[in-house]
Amino acid sequence: MYQYQSKVRLGSVTLNVVNLELETQYYQEVLGMDILNQDETGVDLGSEKAQTKLIRLEKVKSDDTKAYGLYHLALVLPSRSDLGNFLKHLLENEFPIVGAANHGYSEAIYLEDLEGNGIEVYQDNDEKLWDKQADKIIGITENLDAESLLTIATESENKYKLPAQTRMGHLHLTVENVVEATNFYQQLFDMTEKFAVHSASWISSGNYHHHFAFNNWAGVNLNNRTTDLPGLLEFIIYVDDEAFFNQIKEHAKQMARLQSADENKLIIEDLSGNEIIVKLE
Repeated sequence: MYQYQSKVRLGSVTLNVVNLELETQYYQEVLGMDILNQDETGVDLGSEKAQTKLIRLEKVKSDDTKAYGLYHLALVLPSRSDLGNFLKHLLENEFPIVGAANHGYSEAIYLEDLEGNGIEVYQDNDEKLWDKQADKIIGITENLDAESLLTIATESENKYKLPAQTRMGHLHLTVENVVEATNFYQQLFDMTEKFAVHSASWISSGNYHHHFAFNNWAGVNLNNRTTDLPGLLEFIIYVDDEAFFNQIKEHAKQMARLQSADENKLIIEDLSGNEIIVKLE
């Protein structure tokens, strides 16, 4: 069982990119990530100190992005002061910020990399502050208190580095049918819907505010993802219970979405063509 009584935890996300060199530079300079490994086809990025891989960039030739896939990946920082440090870093270096918000359960800053992949960097507020109504967790969108964040930012003369305890918090995906996508992930991973509006939903395992979100804001009749398109290629989900791992495998089989399986790894394709890698740890 993971934090917030969750049955899953999110691992690294792989993005297909056209300009590998510039994208790698973006994640180093703006996000403060380290290169952990580099080969002919891509780069692994994350925290060298913690030896945690957060992002894999894979080079592709196509520049066609008219497909469902990533709305944003979301990195959760260990503390509010860490978010203050990140905001200070962005402002001092005049890096573009797409948006920022207080969601009640979290405070978030939104970015886009050089090829339009959405990125959220956030910190979770104390669980006592979350608006819990039965099994729901109600989110809000209010102005981020940037002044307060900058007040608690710590001084550093060193080049900005993403904190070693940073982890993948959630994924927000664009889909054609929100209800179908929500039901698929709920059934596959035994998740519950925490909040929903007509065009979007937020679901989680256990008591977290959300591990996945889905929206239909990209429109209708887009293509499903394929392995040669820029954008989201795959992401890893870890589980630590063998019985639950086998349950996921059976659900994927029943839904005819299981691509391959061995004793500690499943490859599942979701309804939009995204590749889900489930690992038993």
